[in-house]
Amino acid sequence: MNVFFYLLDGLGAFFRTFGVELLFLLAMLIFSVLIAGVLAPLGALSWWAGWAGRRGNAAAGEASESDTAAEALAPPVIVARPVDLSRPAEHFIVYLSGIGDISATFLQAIELGYVNALEAALPGTRIIDDIFAFSVTNVGLTEEDRMGRFWHWMKQVKARPGKAAVLGEVAINGRNMLQVAVSADKRYGPVFNYGTANTIFQNLLEAGYEPGSGVPVTLIGYSGGGQVVLASAQYLKPALAGPLQVISVGGVMADSPGIEAADEIIHLDSKLDPIQAVGDYLFPRRWPIARSSRWNKALASGKLRRIDMGPMLHNGPQGYFGPEAFLADGRSHREATVALTVELVTAFRANVMR
Repeated sequence: MNVFFYLLDGLGAFFRTFGVELLFLLAMLIFSVLIAGVLAPLGALSWWAGWAGRRGNAAAGEASESDTAAEALAPPVIVARPVDLSRPAEHFIVYLSGIGDISATFLQAIELGYVNALEAALPGTRIIDDIFAFSVTNVGLTEEDRMGRFWHWMKQVKARPGKAAVLGEVAINGRNMLQVAVSADKRYGPVFNYGTANTIFQNLLEAGYEPGSGVPVTLIGYSGGGQVVLASAQYLKPALAGPLQVISVGGVMADSPGIEAADEIIHLDSKLDPIQAVGDYLFPRRWPIARSSRWNKALASGKLRRIDMGPMLHNGPQGYFGPEAFLADGRSHREATVALTVELVTAFRANVMR
């Protein structure tokens, strides 16, 4: 009985401290997370059943030879930057953002700085960064038919100064985190990951990639995007018929079948990043005792490598992409991450093109 009164006192103190608006937002947040948890796998399943909008060539009744060869379902393609198809590319990079992302056309400034720096350092590489990792149809949160208005509101709440911004951030991150869980799930994951791989494949085709050409592709996934790119490798590798590298930047990843499909997997982590460390404990197949798991076999063979980036946090100014946080050697976190990414991409290309 005392616990009940303590709970009432706690709610009263919260109410007096934060006011009616924040209490209402908290209630809406809890409600939305519960609804999102129920609906999380339904998005992928409805897409697979044909209930969700399949747009693009398939929707117009057209099918190219590459679509047929890869058995693609042509999800929407959103081109964020102009592509010069007259200039042949020697490498393709696909970047998928983390759980703070809201659409295919949105990247946080700190991530955009990383992508732009990569593009400048790899002039022969074509970079694709216009894919929303947490939707099988590549439709952003604010673009959804049913929940678009709600997520637009959460986006506005997140942008407000003050304590209310935390609720918007938690709502968006929580929704996308549930999609990461769907990707890692053995029941619903295959559908979700197939859809994401299909989106990546269609965007690669739009950017001028030719399946079977032997041109290498690197998938870079940040935070929750690490799980999505790793899991999509299972379906993307046969469609590409070419070399495939996966790079995780602070990714939270399960023991996905994509580990067997990818040619090389690099996991960039940090001892100061507790988010990426969640994967070490959350997924039993990654525990050292599970020696026969895909993850541990790949680690033992050297196919999967973990590289400590030094004293970096998961996100923010002190994170992997921070331009104003510096290591002991004088380089910023962004410079160090970009330099290592360029080294890994260049080495992989040199190895597969021999």
